[in-house]
Amino acid sequence: MKVILIHNARQYCHLTLKALNEAGLLGAFYTSFATNLWQYFLPLFPGKLKKSLSKRNFPEIPTNLIKHHPYLLWLEQRYKEDAERTYKIVYTAFDNWAAEQLRSKQADVLIGYENVNLSTFKRAKALGTVTVLDLAGIHHKKATEINTKLGLSDNGTTPELSQWINHRKEEAFQYTDYVMTLSNFAKEGVLEAGISPERIYVVNLGVNLKNFSPKSVYPNRGKLRFLYVGTMTHRKGLELLLRTWSTINLSDVELVLIGPMADADDALKAYSGIYTYHPFLHHEALAEEYRRADVFVFPSNHDSWAQTVIEAMACGTPVITTENTGAKDAVLQGGGLVIPAGDEEALKNSIRHFYENRGQIEIMGRKARQIAEQYTWENYHQQVIAAIEDIARRENIPMS
Repeated sequence: MKVILIHNARQYCHLTLKALNEAGLLGAFYTSFATNLWQYFLPLFPGKLKKSLSKRNFPEIPTNLIKHHPYLLWLEQRYKEDAERTYKIVYTAFDNWAAEQLRSKQADVLIGYENVNLSTFKRAKALGTVTVLDLAGIHHKKATEINTKLGLSDNGTTPELSQWINHRKEEAFQYTDYVMTLSNFAKEGVLEAGISPERIYVVNLGVNLKNFSPKSVYPNRGKLRFLYVGTMTHRKGLELLLRTWSTINLSDVELVLIGPMADADDALKAYSGIYTYHPFLHHEALAEEYRRADVFVFPSNHDSWAQTVIEAMACGTPVITTENTGAKDAVLQGGGLVIPAGDEEALKNSIRHFYENRGQIEIMGRKARQIAEQYTWENYHQQVIAAIEDIARRENIPMS
């Protein structure tokens, strides 16, 4: 049995690739750019671009299994500030190129990702290849439903572009045999869209427990520190957090925000002066910030998983998150509090709970670390392979 994986970027697919390769199942990987195919040319690139390209490295995958198209990377860089051209030109061009690589049945299973899988899945089905959507987000209908309820835009795009994107996603589902989701919350959206449960697999992401080691001390006095880590976007409930923080009126507390700026710069400007902001921190410094924090707060409107929630828990920091966050499955085991998305009063009460019951921070924090130890990358690899093996069994595909 052989599996082809197609992704224009890196995201977490390098870990899926590693699992497939170690199991001897990886047949090929198609991407827009793989740094390890151009190692000798990398020093010639400008510093900022070189840093960006270093994130496209796949050192654990044999280069003979990787095929890329550097022109598509150039196209991506050219239109990276233009959402419409990114979706309609860049993603479509990659999808069409990848589909052209599938001239014959080179593998039994194809794993693809949203926005770049319509043409490839069509071609794969014509060749008799089983298609698997690795759904990094939640189902587009569920996302639209939540965004409409909370007054947010889909994908941070115009209504016209969102309609175009969702139409292609809907069409791609017609050529999708199975779906891998990151959480039970993400699975719910796929079920609501009419996909039968036997076609859906839940595969939780992991965390590096060495990089995100637990704190040893829980201060019971002094300033109480709340931390948010994630993209600065309205989708993750950032405006709600800032609005709540501005009215909660507590002494000896601080709020720290860490993450790249997206569409919530207006919210940060509106509430400037009530928080400390860091656009970026390296893993070592980030882990230290998790440990320094007393409580991690992530009031997302919808997130299929939320990796930062598990990172905070691994560092022994209890979490406040929402019912619309996939990682709530971990938090609900005793690592913090889960509240309704968009509920300002619930968020305020949760913050006050830790402020007024400081002893709960250590109890929940130590429990959070124990829970996080379930979510290793080794476990993620096992879940991926178990899903592929089950698909092979259902489709009568020999594993050898």
